[in-house]
Amino acid sequence: MARRQYYGRGYGHRSRSASLEAALQHIEDARVLSKELGGTDRDVKEYFFSLPQNQLTPLLAEYGRIYGSSAKNYAEKTIPKWRSGYTQMSGTVAERLFKLLPPRMPLNKKYELVGNLWKNLGPKSNVVFTVGYDTPTDHVVDAITTHTDEVIKSFVIPENLENRFKWISAGDVGIRQQLLNHMQNLERQLVLQGVRLQVPKMQEHLSSIEGQHTKSATQEFKVGNHAIRLEFEKEHEGISKGSIRKPSRSISGSSDSGFGWVIWLIVGIAVLYFLG
Repeated sequence: MARRQYYGRGYGHRSRSASLEAALQHIEDARVLSKELGGTDRDVKEYFFSLPQNQLTPLLAEYGRIYGSSAKNYAEKTIPKWRSGYTQMSGTVAERLFKLLPPRMPLNKKYELVGNLWKNLGPKSNVVFTVGYDTPTDHVVDAITTHTDEVIKSFVIPENLENRFKWISAGDVGIRQQLLNHMQNLERQLVLQGVRLQVPKMQEHLSSIEGQHTKSATQEFKVGNHAIRLEFEKEHEGISKGSIRKPSRSISGSSDSGFGWVIWLIVGIAVLYFLG
């Protein structure tokens, strides 16, 4: 009896050790996968779970061909539970399944999955331009576009974003370059549209009857990861790029009139009146 109890304990110990090793392996696989995907796998899982059956079937067939029919059957049976969150997908299974996704993924989805990280990890800048009142809008747009191109060109892709590029392109250098070009062009267009929307409003105000008495005005706006400050000066000619500044808390368009001292005078008189 004692010997059977001894073996029973030994078996239980080995069983717990095996379970612990398996759990640790799943954790390590999840960590490796997260690194390969660029630091997050949530958006990739959402894409996987959104696949229609006609796209899911061939992917699972390939999964079964590589990892065996039992693995395929388990995945087919468990997908509804993974999708609902009732069961967590292990790092090992996720790594295997997600490696099969990129070759089957349409280009617009690849853009979307890279874009999610680009928004957080892409190039950033804070810049100020001094602009003369008579400077044409196109000149302002050209100056800001040139600045944006310089920022994008000098941008060093961080490891997380680089890993997402590698995973999406599945080793295809051409696709990787295509994805990078798309993100860079998207960045340029985003800034360009923002500038074309914001600058004419301020210039229209400065050319109005009210704006003629304004010696200087500022406008700040944020486009993507770029904070842009325009300082309009009546005596300034053309447009010049100034030192990099931290963006102010307010990023909405604003103007500062040269009659600020009048406002303070009125406030002072009101305070004296109420005190009297």
